[in-house]
This record gives sequence, structure tokens and C-alpha cells, in this order.
Amino acid sequence: MDRIQKALDKAKEAQNNQVFDTPKETLKNSVPNVQVEKGSSKGFDNIAYTETKVVDVSLKELVANGVIAGQYDNQQSAVFRMLRTQVLQKMRDNDWNTLAITSPTEGEGKSLVSSNLAMAMAMELNQTVLLVDMDLRNPSISKYFNLNAKIGLKDYLEGSLKLSDVLINPSVKRLVILPGVGRAENSAELLSSPKMLRLISDLKSQYDSRMIIFDMPPVLQSDDVLLASKYIDGMLLVLEDGKNKEAEIVKTMQLIEGDSLLGTVLNKVEKPPIHQSY
Repeated sequence: MDRIQKALDKAKEAQNNQVFDTPKETLKNSVPNVQVEKGSSKGFDNIAYTETKVVDVSLKELVANGVIAGQYDNQQSAVFRMLRTQVLQKMRDNDWNTLAITSPTEGEGKSLVSSNLAMAMAMELNQTVLLVDMDLRNPSISKYFNLNAKIGLKDYLEGSLKLSDVLINPSVKRLVILPGVGRAENSAELLSSPKMLRLISDLKSQYDSRMIIFDMPPVLQSDDVLLASKYIDGMLLVLEDGKNKEAEIVKTMQLIEGDSLLGTVLNKVEKPPIHQSY
């Protein structure tokens, strides 16, 4: 962790970005008893999905896949609720409603962080959340939520589907997912297409209370993040403790540096944050 922190310090001397830690055990598949926060009848607690497809996904399935943010008897889940609060505070201070989550290279756990953060945000009663799988070359959000999606963002951008044809509610209140299905070799062209720009504009303007999370591909493995960054408000960078090289971190932060970088998530750390044992 010291090596990564030194690389971060070197890369962001002129920036004021925060580092969040998530535990190594987050990626393990354990299924303890599940408890979920209960909301009141206020806010968005009674949403009925009439056009969006609803898939029956149990909380036990989510936990087995590592989506643990709604599990109160698991101390690790507190990490994602803490991350949610810190991120939402910054986004609301800036009047932002779109957030991209990425990493330098593949394998750091960005998609699982995206899934847990979306789940944690949806647990709040005063907003809804849309999780978009924008990793067009290697989509994985459908897998974490056991959606078994047959069509996704690629099909929407390439065809004449309605947006409601591809949206899915995974039986989680206030959470809707735009999944990815299949591999798009022309991902850069799709992300820079007029249809993609219209989609982002419509998503951002349609609901004032909606937070939109984009699970993006790794920064150093395609130009997709750079293309998409122009229409996304904020960004989180996921790093894996002990994996990323200093040169990778420095290069990544040089490419995405700016006021939109909210901070970094240090994933799979050996020592859990102090607040977990409170």
C-alpha cells in the first residue's frame, strides 16, 4: 500500500483527490445471513416498474457474487455505504449526477465496486440509480446481478431498440441496470456515436433525482474512457493494493487528471478500515 500511496502522491501533487479503501475479502464468495435496510413510505420507496423488465434476483445470489452493500451483518459492507456517502456529498456539492468508475488495467475489481456502490446508493430513499455497463469489450455487470441479459447497450447502439427494451430492475428498489451483452470491437466508435451522445443527454436530463454510474473499461487498454469523459461529470479510479505499478498509476492519472476525478478506491486491501469494527 505504501508503494501505491507514493505513486498516487506523485501523480496528484496538484490535485485534491481522496483515497478510499475496500477490503481484500470483498471479492470472496461467502453467504452469511442477509439483512437489508428498510425504508419508509416516503421518497422513492414505492416505485412500480411498468416498462422496465424486472428480474427476480435474491439477496443471497447477490452476496454470493460479491454484491454485499445491502448486507448489514457483514462488516465489509460498511465500506461501500461509507464510499456512497462520501461520493454523494461531492457529487451533490457540484450538482453532478453522472459518475464513471474505471481502473488502470483489468482485474482491479472496478465492476464489483461499481455494482456495490450502485446498490448502496439505491438504498437511500431520496434518489434512484441507473447502473450502465459501458465496458463494451468486456461487460460483466449482468453476471454480478445474475440477470442473464440477452440484449444490452451494444444492441441498443447498433440497432433500433427502445431504451426500455434493454433496461432491467434486479428486484432492488430504486436500482435499474443497463447491461452489456457481447463484445464490441468497435467500442470507441459506438461511444463517440451521435446515438450515444443523445442517450447520455437524455439520461442526465430525464430525472433530477437519478444518479447514473458508468462501469467503464480500463484507462490504459483502450481510448474508451477518454472518449466518454467529456460527457460524464465525475470519476473514481479503482486500484488494487499490491498490483498496480507506479508507472501505470502515474500514466492513468495524467490521462484523466482534472477536477472531475473525485478520488481513488484502493481495492482488496489486507487491513480493513477502522470503521468496519465499530
